[in-house]
Amino acid sequence: MKKIIPIILACLFLVTACGNKELARYEATYYDSFDTVISAMVYSESEEKGNEYLEYIHKRYQELDRLYNGFKNFDGVTNLKTLNDHAGKGKVVVDKELYDLIDYSIKEYRKFGETNIALGAVTSIWQRYRDQYEVVPEEGTEHDDKILREGHPDAELPSMEDLRAANEHTSIDDIVLYPEESAVEIKDPELKIDLGAVAKGYATEKIGEELREKGCSAAIISAGGNVKIIGAPPEKERDYFGIGLQNPEAVIGGAEGAENMKDIIYANDTSIVTSGDYQRFYIVNGKHYHHLIDPDTLMPADHVRSVTIVTKDSGYADFLSTTVFCMPYEKGRALVDSLDGVEAYWIFEDGSVQFTEGLKASLDSQGATNEK
Repeated sequence: MKKIIPIILACLFLVTACGNKELARYEATYYDSFDTVISAMVYSESEEKGNEYLEYIHKRYQELDRLYNGFKNFDGVTNLKTLNDHAGKGKVVVDKELYDLIDYSIKEYRKFGETNIALGAVTSIWQRYRDQYEVVPEEGTEHDDKILREGHPDAELPSMEDLRAANEHTSIDDIVLYPEESAVEIKDPELKIDLGAVAKGYATEKIGEELREKGCSAAIISAGGNVKIIGAPPEKERDYFGIGLQNPEAVIGGAEGAENMKDIIYANDTSIVTSGDYQRFYIVNGKHYHHLIDPDTLMPADHVRSVTIVTKDSGYADFLSTTVFCMPYEKGRALVDSLDGVEAYWIFEDGSVQFTEGLKASLDSQGATNEK
């Protein structure tokens, strides 16, 4: 079980100019939702309003985390775990926000494939093995270098026999929706829904748009690898927000002296979501095994180190980043090139990169800056 760290709130007051208004920047970091670090930066005309925005973001992440949680029950909440626990026992009326996410995920899977929320019987096996020996280096903690390099001596892989048996219970057709009742039925008693590939991005998109409706004109919300940008920075000295793309080698090692950031994307009013092999992994005999499972091989996908998707909707970007990560580069590139309003950036095993033509003008490596 991962430890829960209390919420950290920080208020950084910087007077900036935006038309005739003076705005200040307020920031907060949360550690108690979606099993990840969530940070928010909002601009507001008053400290009261800024803190109101930050408190709203925190509250909504907590609410949606309880709904989308597949591992824990909460009093008075019919959530994903409740639904999975009732597999094979008939339909369950769920909160519309959970229903809508399941509906959305099924529709996207039918369009693109790869990211199947019905794969939970397989992903839960991998999680059980990974949770025992997950590598999570923390600042200030001593680690055995050999374990970080080669893995724990007791760490092992799940058997392919078990994975194939679980894969017999992953049909998306066994998830039946009843829109009139906001109900979901899992026909196969051994099927488990896993929303991990889309839930954070979907929640981030929802919360970001709700924040915009509340009057926030400029903000950045980051949840794990999911970044939602609202508006543009109000400071006089810059016209774009800069979002860094992590270098996998700097995160988990492998290239001495590797810089932390591979590139920077300068953008406004969009979403930037990354799926990579350098988060949530464990090591067996010196090889890393991460949490993004290829439904064709039932093993962690190994086509690339990371894929970043840039598009307006964070939920869509989250779904696509996982989908494209699980595809060979040529197939993923063809998919992205076929989609309107979607750009992508790939990092490969050897450290080389590829990116779509439409992204070139926004990249620091290609001469872009945060000025117009």
